[in-house]
Amino acid sequence: MSGGSDPRCFDVSEDSALRLLWILLPMLSFIGVTAWHLREPAPFSTLIFDITASPPYFTMGGSPGWSLLVAITVTGVLCWKYFQRRVQLDNGVLTVWSTFYRRRTAVVDMQLDEAVVVDMTRDRRQGLQCRTNAYSLPGFHSGHYRLRGGGKGFALVTDLRRVLVIPVREGPTLLLSVEQPQQLLQALRNDRG
Repeated sequence: MSGGSDPRCFDVSEDSALRLLWILLPMLSFIGVTAWHLREPAPFSTLIFDITASPPYFTMGGSPGWSLLVAITVTGVLCWKYFQRRVQLDNGVLTVWSTFYRRRTAVVDMQLDEAVVVDMTRDRRQGLQCRTNAYSLPGFHSGHYRLRGGGKGFALVTDLRRVLVIPVREGPTLLLSVEQPQQLLQALRNDRG
């Protein structure tokens, strides 16, 4: 382990902000439908909080405007968190921040001899099978997954064609999209010494 060194950050592979359309379009549709129904007065309700199967879907204190406020807030948070990602190596610990998730892994626990860079569009053995606790959009994966080859994984995947897969002893496999995966792998090997 290196003692007292400055943290090293590794650039995450860039991806298209157009992926946010998978969030924005459904939410804008929801907001539009809800706003359309705001033209009519909401039926009187004695409940403080009321949920319905038709627009405006829920009201608080009889006001349907809360549906709009919640939809706009959720959309804003999901879009903001989409850009929150970072990979940092500091004092023998690799920390990965990815949207709502953070994973800290000691370099000594990594099986660096088995680490590989894979194209997940072609090598299905290294793929993500299902989410256990994750934030996902087509082509973007963040959080905790079950892997096709068995076991658990922690992903920050922005580019399926170039993913650094690092097995971890007694922990989830790390799947990382970084601009220079070989540089990160070499830094991890140097840090382990």
